[in-house]
Amino acid sequence: MPTGLLTERSLTQTSQRDFIDDLDAPIQLPVYETQPQFLPLRMNETLSLSPRSPAPGEIFVFRFRSQWQRVSAQDSAQWLTQDETRRAALLPSPALRYRYISSRAVLRLAVARMLGCQPGAVELRDDSKGRMFVQDARGDVVLCADIAYAGVWIMVGISASCLGLGTSLPSYKVASDDVAPMPSRVSGQVLATSEGLLFSKQQARDNSLLSAAGHRTGIDHLNVAIGGSGSALARVSEAEPWCVFDLPMPGKLCASVCSSIPLSTIFAFGWSKRNDG
Repeated sequence: MPTGLLTERSLTQTSQRDFIDDLDAPIQLPVYETQPQFLPLRMNETLSLSPRSPAPGEIFVFRFRSQWQRVSAQDSAQWLTQDETRRAALLPSPALRYRYISSRAVLRLAVARMLGCQPGAVELRDDSKGRMFVQDARGDVVLCADIAYAGVWIMVGISASCLGLGTSLPSYKVASDDVAPMPSRVSGQVLATSEGLLFSKQQARDNSLLSAAGHRTGIDHLNVAIGGSGSALARVSEAEPWCVFDLPMPGKLCASVCSSIPLSTIFAFGWSKRNDG
């Protein structure tokens, strides 16, 4: 487990709440020593956000599907830059293009609500490590952001400090520490379901840490968190303390958020049981 992860404790009665949709099976939220307040909200409540930048220790996380109807295709086309439109056109399938466009559009909408400007005026830029930053046209306030995908879900995170989102789909791990997408393609003993779920949770945590520290290429291309070479992960965890927290997800999907500073509040849009996103 990377440096900065806090010790998991048993759930308290007050933390056993339904954060997910009616059709999803209940997922228990791990509680850590400095567990932040987790506030589940409807995705549509994004539209009623008042102009206010996240305070230190606050993070806004949004979970939605590509077909969230509050952002139309026309709005998305107007809000994206020409460069983003070209990137979307290069993606190999319509589903991937729609997912990319939806993630960028909703990120701009959420930031616009926070900064009190129009979504088309929100600028997205990356630093030398590929970490995303957002600001309005004046550049008075610069926020950190991240985007991750898990199954049908798109996840967007916004904070005043460095953050990373990590996700993991159900996977299989074999005794030889090699990983393959299907059991029929591996030689060795596949771990039991409970152990596989723990492995997936740790993979999501590691991915969030790598993303926050600017090693997203290790997630997308080298698969550092899964493979035998975890040198990048070791370097990141030793450099400075990080705070990693699990996010409740339906089924066997796993997701985590990593912050460079301790978190006090997680505003979780799209986690309410009344979620209509």
